[in-house]
This record gives sequence, C-alpha cells and structure tokens, in this order.
Amino acid sequence: MTPGKMPRIKHIPVWPVVLLSIIFIAGVIGASGYYFYNTYLANSRWKPLLQKRLKELVLNTSDSLYHIEYSDFDLNIASGNATLYDFKLVPDTAVYEKLVALKKAPDNLFILSVKKMSIKNVGARKAYQEKILDIDNISIENPTLTIINKRYAFNDTVKVGKSKTPYQLIKKIFRQLWIDSVSLKDISLNYINKSNAVTTNTELKHLDINISDIVIDSLSVNDPGRFYYTKSIDVTVHDYQIATPDSLYKAYLKKIYFSTAQRNIVLDKVTFLPRYNRADFYKQIGEAGDIYTLKFKRIAINDIDLQRFLRDQKLYAVTMDITNPDVRIYTNNAFKGKKTIKIGKDPQQALQNVALDLRLKRLNIKNADINYSETDVKTGATGQILFKHTNGYILNVTNDTTEKRINPYMTAHIKTSFMNAAPLEVNFKFDLMAKDGAFNYSGELGKFDGRVLDKLVKPLAMVHVVSADIEKLTFNVNASNYSGKGNLQFYYKNLNLQLLKKVEGKTTLQKQGLISMFANNLIIQNNNPDKKGVLRPGPINLKREPSVSFFSFLYKGLFDGLKPSVGFDKKTETKVNVAVVKVSNLVDKFNKFKEKRKEKREYRKKGSQARRDSIKKSKLTKEN
Repeated sequence: MTPGKMPRIKHIPVWPVVLLSIIFIAGVIGASGYYFYNTYLANSRWKPLLQKRLKELVLNTSDSLYHIEYSDFDLNIASGNATLYDFKLVPDTAVYEKLVALKKAPDNLFILSVKKMSIKNVGARKAYQEKILDIDNISIENPTLTIINKRYAFNDTVKVGKSKTPYQLIKKIFRQLWIDSVSLKDISLNYINKSNAVTTNTELKHLDINISDIVIDSLSVNDPGRFYYTKSIDVTVHDYQIATPDSLYKAYLKKIYFSTAQRNIVLDKVTFLPRYNRADFYKQIGEAGDIYTLKFKRIAINDIDLQRFLRDQKLYAVTMDITNPDVRIYTNNAFKGKKTIKIGKDPQQALQNVALDLRLKRLNIKNADINYSETDVKTGATGQILFKHTNGYILNVTNDTTEKRINPYMTAHIKTSFMNAAPLEVNFKFDLMAKDGAFNYSGELGKFDGRVLDKLVKPLAMVHVVSADIEKLTFNVNASNYSGKGNLQFYYKNLNLQLLKKVEGKTTLQKQGLISMFANNLIIQNNNPDKKGVLRPGPINLKREPSVSFFSFLYKGLFDGLKPSVGFDKKTETKVNVAVVKVSNLVDKFNKFKEKRKEKREYRKKGSQARRDSIKKSKLTKEN
C-alpha cells in the first residue's frame, strides 16, 4: 500500500439496499401482523401496536435516520395477503446532520413513497412459530424514489469492522426469509448529485424491476449462484432520453433492459441526434467540426462481470453486439469559423477519455450503414462516401490501464460494400498506449464501375469520371495524429477524366475541355498495369492537418496514393499546374477575344439595322 493513501471502502450498492429494505419491511409486516392480529384481535388493538413495532424496527436498524409512514393496512390471515397504502420511507434531516458532524453519515440519502404495496400468501403462522418467512409475491405500484448523493471524505478511509449483512439484520426475527418474486411497476427515480460544485439531477421514469427467488439466511450470502441473495433481477426502463452536457445532442432509448441472471444489458431503438439543423449547429459551436446522427436497432452487452461493475464501477464484458446501426457523419470545411483541432480525438483516443473504465473482449457490428459527407471549402459542394451492409468485429476495446499493459492493441476487421458498388475489406490496428495516436489501416477494394466515384471526387476534387473499369485496389498505411505513410496498388482500365472548375456566379462546376483533353492524352495513364505489364505504385506520404478528422484523413491518405498510380506524381503535378495556368490564360485570352469579336459583330449588326431602318423611313416619307 502506498504510504499516506488509504483504499476507498467498498459499500453495498444503492439499489440492493433500497430493495432489501422494502423486502425486509414487507416480511416484518407479515410476521408481526400475524402475531398482533391474533393477540389483540378481540379489542382491535393490533394495528397501532403493529405500526409502533414497525417504526421501532426501522429506527433501530437505521440508527434513527429513517422512519416509515402509511395511511392504512389490510391483513387477511386466512389467505395470507396484506396490503399497505401510501407507504413512505422518510429520512430525519436533523439526525442526518448529526451523523455528518460525527463523520458517520452515509453518502446516500433515500426518500421513498409507494402508492400501494401488496403482499400475497404470507406464511405468517410459520414465520411466527418457526421464524421462517415465506412469501409468494410482493407487488409495489408507482414507487417514487429520490436518492441524494453527497460524497464525504470520511467515507474514503478504512473503517474498523464490516457493514452488517441483511441476514445479520433479520436473524433476531427470522432465521430464513424466502420470497418467490418481487415486482416494482412504473418507478420514478430522481438521482440528485450534490458531490460537485454544481448540483445535477438525473431522472428516470417508467422503470420496472422484477426480482425472483430471494433467499436470506446464514448460507445464501456465499451462494455463487445468487446475486445479492437473488436468482435474478430484471430492470426495464421505458422511453428514456437525456441531453449531452454541452446540450448539442439528445439521446433517445425506447427501452433499456438489464438482467443479472443473463448478465447482460440490452438497449432497444437508440437514437443520438443533433438538437439543431446544420447551420444552427455550427453557430452554436462557433467552429467547424463533425456532426453525428446515429441510430441503432439494438445494442447488447453480454456476459458482464457484475461484481466488478458494482464494486469497482468497471464495465468488463465478453461481447457487445451492435445491430443495424445507421451512422451519418457530416463536416463542413466551408464554415468560416475557427477550425476544430482534431489531434488526440481519433476513435481509439476518445475511448481512453471515457469516464467509465471498460473492457470488451469483442465488439460485433451487424449490418451497418455508414454515410460520411463533407462540404468542400473551394467548391461549396458536398461529397459522400457510402458504406452499405457493413459487418465486422473489434477486439480488445478497453481503456483499462492494466489491460493495456497486457495487450496494448485494439484491432478491427470490417467487411462492407463501398458506395454500394464494390466489396471492401479493411483492417485496423490501434496502439492504445501511443501518445501520437499511432494506428495502421490496410485493406482491399474489389471490382466496380469507377463512375460511381463521382459522388466523392466531383465535389471534393473537381474531377468527373467519364469512364474507369476498376479491377482492384489494395493499401497499407501507418498513420497517426500527424501523418500517414504507406503504399497503394491501383489496378484499372479505360480511365478517362473530365477536369472541372468553379466559376464565380455559376451554381455548378464547369468543364475544362481543353485542359481535360491535355490531361487525358499527355498525363493520365489509361491503364494500370500498362501495356507492358508494369504496375505504377502509389506511395503515400501525407502530412495531416490538425483540423482534419479521422474519417477525412483516411480517404485523403488514399487519394495521395491514387495520384501517382494514374501518372499524376509530385513532379508531374508541378509541371501540370504550371501548364494548366498557361493553358487557362490562353483559354481566357481566347474566350475574351471571342467575346470582343462577338460584341463587334453585334455592334456592326445593330449599325446595319439602323441604316436599313433609316432608308426605309426616308422612302416612306417621300411617298407620302
């Protein structure tokens, strides 16, 4: 142990304490009710005596911090059914403040109210005579629970002794408590966090909890088949929504389901949407950046280490399955605000900044559609890259320091349909320990008609693909936050390009006919390999601009290798740029000459017409 540092004491999680308290109170109602009912039935004194007994028990077990209230209580000894109305668990704030002063206050304070609590088939006689309480079902309707959290430093130190187990709390009353099922319907939960400078509220509504086969006795605490004395706890949250801390996005979840028996969490129909349209979004952030729109049919996290999650707040699971995701990413390079710095914000680096420690052995992606679109600063037009029917998996998804020391690499293996036209396989290898965000991406793109590339290269590179029979493209790139280096091999036939330009006052890009002809005949190679079978390589050596996003950098790196593959290497590009300027000047001069000649023709035409009109007018005057 490091000198001067004490480990944080591990508390029992909040929700088991609350649920077990309710169960305990219900059990006491059943057993004590039987006793008081039979003893004081004749003079109807059992109700106030039972209420007194219950209050004493709650006060004693909570060190006088809590007391209970209810409006009415019905008990049927013959059927073993009991009903409690308007039940409340109320904290005494004065006692709480005293506990704070004595450095004995808990970090969480609970306020609970229940409209109706029904207890079915209580074995009250057995509970009274044998101290064994059996209950078929406890049903709780419309409970409202408020949890007020304020962390105290004195709870971060090791304390002498251990907290009492639920069995130790009940053993003077019962030697065993068994409940077949507990159901809580339509819970409203309000979590108030006062631990930070600004108090925050988190609300959950329409929450259902079902608990099965609860056993509390001297042995159940050590039963490996049980989770906090239960065989299963199922939690369902309906219609949940939350805004991100920056208020730019809102997340919607149709249903959240959690099961301790299955050890999984399932999220149904998840959407993550910007709260503003594109123009207003950029006004809000005041800078260029990516806008995300995400939709998922289903997200499931399976084989969760529940003890680690509740004890250490670490999410360790075997797999995560993401089904039918629809991912749309948009960036506007033409936005005139300041550029967002992307250094340190690649996916593997963003993972390291997640507040929750996590480790997923495997993340499965099933039938995803991914749409990346980018508006170019020069053209003002938007290019698109589409990946349809994407399937794959990612291994070792973690931000846990210990796990990264064992295996510092996260790998991804993806199969998709590029532009819905060609099979594409991509592999990623991310170094989770690299400060510069080092990663590798490699893959192979299959055969397709190159004209589908117009959606991408026309807006972003001002090139129209007239024809291109793409046979295959392979690539391997080592990249980071600062650069990308690697190689590309591009196999194609019948490449013919039309170069375009942006003309002021025109809404569409204009053709550069003469320059295109010059490029196709003298520069761009129509086939690769050439007629001799020689393949032109595509070396990649690209400096990454700080404002370029991860996805934009991926395709820009491939573009850098495509240029030399088609004969447009660095040396040729310089010569071409000079030639293009000269040709453009000649074309501009020629166009100006044509325009002036046209103006002269129009001027002469108007003069001739004026003379003809004058002669005609003179003749008409003489005749009259």
